[in-house]
Amino acid sequence: MMARINGINIYYEDIGEGPVLMFIHGLGENAESWRYQIDVFSKSFRVIAMDLRGHHRSEDGNEEISIPLFATDIISLMNYLDIYNAHFIGLSMGGLICQELTINNQDRMLSMTLSDSAGYYPKPMSTVGLKKRLQRIDSMSMEELGELIARTACKPNVDKDILQKATGIFGLNRYRPYRQATYATLKSDYRKYHKDIFIPTFISVGEKDPVTPIEFSQYLNENIVGSKMQIIPDASHLSKMDNAPKYNLALAEFLAPFEPESSIKILDILKQNKG
Repeated sequence: MMARINGINIYYEDIGEGPVLMFIHGLGENAESWRYQIDVFSKSFRVIAMDLRGHHRSEDGNEEISIPLFATDIISLMNYLDIYNAHFIGLSMGGLICQELTINNQDRMLSMTLSDSAGYYPKPMSTVGLKKRLQRIDSMSMEELGELIARTACKPNVDKDILQKATGIFGLNRYRPYRQATYATLKSDYRKYHKDIFIPTFISVGEKDPVTPIEFSQYLNENIVGSKMQIIPDASHLSKMDNAPKYNLALAEFLAPFEPESSIKILDILKQNKG
């Protein structure tokens, strides 16, 4: 579906009934990257997943892409859908957007899940590393870049179908918005805001994540009061895709105290699928 949000057309999916889960994808991804979560959690939750501006089916707009602009679009989409609050789940850049939302919109956030994310990017990632990434974007086709990113973000022994799906998702990017979003991501720094986060926070990270390694999540866990952290086994940066069963189980268990009826249904489904 399309919504006219802040002067551009934004693509979103709205599936299921119940407490609202707002899934926010990472850099260069789109709503399809949450498919393994949408198909499960929509059975007892209302799931919203969008293509952020500049990604796949959503328009770019004329403004310089930034993390605050993404956050503004998300709140505007919630208003468009007449949703006051939701549980937010963000992976990588999506986790940065969640942290941006806490600055002025904690009343709209029932909880926050930061998956394979960071609170800031230390040097040299945010300096020399960023320069190298921008040079790759400038010199490679999006198809070539998509394959490189997918192989980096997925675990080495990932199923071929999942790798192919991830490659296809990243290969859909457009040069200008992807470059802008890359710069915005690597220059983000939310350290000064962590002390003021007072919503339930879950931090998950793939045990083999080379993009946002475990120590990034440990930093978040140590600096966001009351947060919980879990390492997803046999998973890399795209933990929601390359070990979706374990990722879904961890997320459902985190949500259970807040949404027991809906979460129990999901846990039962996951148990049955395992069996």
